[in-house]
Amino acid sequence: MNRLFGRSRQLALALLTIAAATFGERAEADVKVGKPPQGTISLGTDTGKGSTKLVPPTHSVKKGDTLWDICDTYFGNPWNWPRVWSYNADIVNPHWIYPGQQVKLKKDAVGYVSITPGNASLKAGSALKPKLVPGGTVFLNNIGYVYDDKVENVGEITGSPEDKMLLTTLDRVYVRLGEQQAKDTFAGDTLTVYTVSRPVKNGKENVGYVVEILGTVKIDFIDKKTRLAEGVITSSNDVIERGAKVAPVERKLDIVPPSTNQVDLRGSLLESVRPNQMYGGQQVVLIDKGETAGLKPGNRLFVVRKGDPWQEELSSAGALGASKVKLSTDGPADIESTKKDKSDDYPEEVVAEIRVIRVRKDSATCLVTQSKRELLSGDTWVAKKGY
Repeated sequence: MNRLFGRSRQLALALLTIAAATFGERAEADVKVGKPPQGTISLGTDTGKGSTKLVPPTHSVKKGDTLWDICDTYFGNPWNWPRVWSYNADIVNPHWIYPGQQVKLKKDAVGYVSITPGNASLKAGSALKPKLVPGGTVFLNNIGYVYDDKVENVGEITGSPEDKMLLTTLDRVYVRLGEQQAKDTFAGDTLTVYTVSRPVKNGKENVGYVVEILGTVKIDFIDKKTRLAEGVITSSNDVIERGAKVAPVERKLDIVPPSTNQVDLRGSLLESVRPNQMYGGQQVVLIDKGETAGLKPGNRLFVVRKGDPWQEELSSAGALGASKVKLSTDGPADIESTKKDKSDDYPEEVVAEIRVIRVRKDSATCLVTQSKRELLSGDTWVAKKGY
């Protein structure tokens, strides 16, 4: 009983040490519990284990490996895993890595880094000393865009061994690839699953289609003759059904710090990626200008309106809704219409701010970072040069 209690106490103290590190408290002192096998319990430091071991540029994943274990082995600090993940854009989900996959351990993945303590050659941004992210940076996984030009090389999920209609992460699927796509795709490749949902109009003109990214599928086997591939869904933003399109569409975690606008521009909100009538904070919206007009990721745009919104709402309510009662002490109450001024003379007021996340030729994907009112398709946005 004493031995069991001692082990439980040791485990509890170890968990408390990990919890403290999670909330940003560095474990300066070792936690000693009797005489554990290692003598101390420690989370390690950013400078590694203090050996002269060299860290290779990459690690070949073996069965049972995790980013946590890999970082513990090479750096003596498993909490380095988010940093290592950031060097590997092909790893969509950090919880899923596969035997044979090459994991970059350094940003440049060239040469070796000594982890001897006090190594003066380490610089900010290396695998052992991360570069700080600028304030106001947005982290967003790509979930959609305006399909404004023709995309070739498209396949389709045609079936699954799963006995259900709605497919999701870890479900296996059968994919019929396009003719050229079958030649370019190999076992181990990851393809994007998406659907073209609805047309996007700018006024009366059709400017493209909303592409909703549903997830990713990793190809395990492909028959080049029949163009039939087998794979597993490795991540999903939404449920996936048979008939969803599959293509090598670029999909990654966008890390977008603010950047200064280089041009003065004005345009319109087109749509939300999700089929909403009104949009608000932290929703992804699509706009009608892109790289051709001078927009870049990180640009901050204002959504503006002019007029008196209260009077606008009254006017749309009809004659009775736009009227008010005038009381009188010497007779019956009168009903008079609310007077409306020329709202075109009013100044533009900022109602929201949006951040450009990705740009295409003639459109851009943006995140609503602040909003005082609900946004609608057709709302005006402006870019101020120098902001």
